[in-house]
Amino acid sequence: MEDFETNRMEDIESMEDVEANRMEDIDEEIYNNGSDVETEKINDVDMDFGFANEEANNVMGKVFDTLDDAYNFYNHYALLHGFGIRISSGYKNKITNEHYRKKYVCNKEGFKDLKRDNCKDVNKRRRELRTGCEAYLRVSKDKDGKWFVDKFNDSHNHEVTVTPTKAMKHRSHAKFHRSIACKSLMSELGQSGLKPCQIKKVVNTMKAPYENDVTSKQCSDVLADQRKQYKGKEFYGLIKHFQDKFNEDPNFYFVVDLFDDGSPRNIFWADGRSRDSYIKFGDVVVFDVTYMTNKFMMPFSPFVGVNHHGQTILFGAALLENEKQDTFEWLFQTFLKCMFDKYPSAIITDQDKAICNAIKSIFPKARHRYCSWHMKKHETEHLRSFKVRHSDFQELHKQWVKSNTVEEFETRWEALCAKYNFESGSWIVEMYNQRNYWAKALLKDCFFCRHDI
Repeated sequence: MEDFETNRMEDIESMEDVEANRMEDIDEEIYNNGSDVETEKINDVDMDFGFANEEANNVMGKVFDTLDDAYNFYNHYALLHGFGIRISSGYKNKITNEHYRKKYVCNKEGFKDLKRDNCKDVNKRRRELRTGCEAYLRVSKDKDGKWFVDKFNDSHNHEVTVTPTKAMKHRSHAKFHRSIACKSLMSELGQSGLKPCQIKKVVNTMKAPYENDVTSKQCSDVLADQRKQYKGKEFYGLIKHFQDKFNEDPNFYFVVDLFDDGSPRNIFWADGRSRDSYIKFGDVVVFDVTYMTNKFMMPFSPFVGVNHHGQTILFGAALLENEKQDTFEWLFQTFLKCMFDKYPSAIITDQDKAICNAIKSIFPKARHRYCSWHMKKHETEHLRSFKVRHSDFQELHKQWVKSNTVEEFETRWEALCAKYNFESGSWIVEMYNQRNYWAKALLKDCFFCRHDI
């Protein structure tokens, strides 16, 4: 059965290769016949692949982290030397179904399979564009999971283009998001604060008309790779800064959560003064993730509180990879360990579901409350239509929110529902279901320092 499934997968891959090859033939025919499209001259860029004038013996043994890196390497090599490439075949382990070898060939490799050509009229068939070229690059997987070049042939049996502008018309080079120029542009736009969807619009208006449109997903992937590399370069400086702080303050505490490749994923730190303040005033903690840093676009998450003078004090801070539940659980556990395992009596956050689930998991006995500032902001967004259509809605809603007793709160809610007939699943109905997290009438039994947070 395993052999049958493997053969079936190989047949599917073969069919995909045939379709890809057919598209390559179409592009090659356009390429040979010429095009009226005017393309910009490619500027000289700093090639980071290290093969501008590299000989075959220098390509042999080159190591890559992923198959995409190997493809990008050979595709850029092909661009510099005036030909296009395609993926020829892959070899999979019959047990794990994982690739252990991959071969990339010149786009003129092999010959057209006439048996698979659906066009029965010989006169209407596209002319043969392949020449049986034997140029290729093959990579294999080693024990460490890296990919290395074990075979390489740079001999072509056809003329290759010498101008990069014409070479860009090959299908493999039309993947604009893979190019160094596009990656550099995306990186610059990302550092300026643009989101992937905005970067996509800018890039698509600047690219040549024959190139494929760049998607938001491609922008996100490129930015993630660039950001990961940039964070790796900054990592040494960050650790050095924390070590200097520790030398000045023996109670300084920091933890760095790492990826498998050693780059930072999540970072938490607190100095001695913050840790001492938490021991004295850590009954109520305010946790917020609405801040974002411009350079890394990582959520900045401070833990703050209030001292006996009514002043805001900092307990600790973190830079997070994302805003998922497991990330917040790691952060809360780290915060608890830093603060000598002293649990907060109350914690105030926004309405994020991941944060709520993490609090239930790590701080099960803490009284959780939604921040009133976020609540008012959401009220403005979701209840605007009611305020416009009903002149008395704002006043009645305000009276309901500021109810002093539970009985008063429930009575006024029933009156609102009867008068305005809220739809099931609407925001205000959902907020009523979560009333234990924000309604003042239901939170009077817990100390929250201030009534306006």
